[in-house]
Amino acid sequence: MGPREVVSLVGAGGKTTALSLLARELGAAGSRVVATTTTAMLLRELVAVGPVVMDVDDEGLTVKLREALTHGGTVAAVRGSGGDGKVVGLPPAFVDALWEARLADHLLVEADGSRGLPFKAFGPHEPQVPATSTIVVHVAGLDAIGRPLTAEHVHRAERMAAALGLPLGGEITRRVFVDGLKLQLSALQAGAAGPRIVTLLNGVDSLPIETLGRAVASELMDLDGGASVVVLACLRERRAARVLASAA
Repeated sequence: MGPREVVSLVGAGGKTTALSLLARELGAAGSRVVATTTTAMLLRELVAVGPVVMDVDDEGLTVKLREALTHGGTVAAVRGSGGDGKVVGLPPAFVDALWEARLADHLLVEADGSRGLPFKAFGPHEPQVPATSTIVVHVAGLDAIGRPLTAEHVHRAERMAAALGLPLGGEITRRVFVDGLKLQLSALQAGAAGPRIVTLLNGVDSLPIETLGRAVASELMDLDGGASVVVLACLRERRAARVLASAA
């Protein structure tokens, strides 16, 4: 990461954990960090990141954030509390305005929803990535492989099945997993002119899973795969990520 970045996390299977870990690392390094969402998150998830600043007014929220970041550290920003313990996120355009105001060194944005599932298909208006994003982290859980393609395991399973020409309820094989990721990468590249895209495959907690992850990464790095950087990680165990491929 450079000295100033807007990092948007999309996909499924580890976005919130990745955001939390990254916020802690950057804060500990002395950076001023604002964590937020353009969709919805649980309030307790943001509280774990840092003090939560709320205001429905753009100017009011900006003033509160400026005050909260006076001495550095990590702060979470949202519109307010929503139902079911969730918070109301910020519109992407306002995230862009916060970035232009130079209140923080880094903005970390959960820009997609997945209902806690390891895999998903993008909906018509997803993901909600701010235009100022410099890095898009494309997350997927390797534990989706081997499970059935149903709503219990895949967010927007019907869209995924239709897009891939598969029956709903069929097995998510490695081929299905890779093809689903390729569709997401294609959408991200079509809608983003500047951000660097990093695919993060989460759930590498054993040698067999690492071998599987390497195979998935290899396919994503093919000429038609769309990936330029693929990382394997076990976010749950806070295990150091391994960069498997890079265009650099």
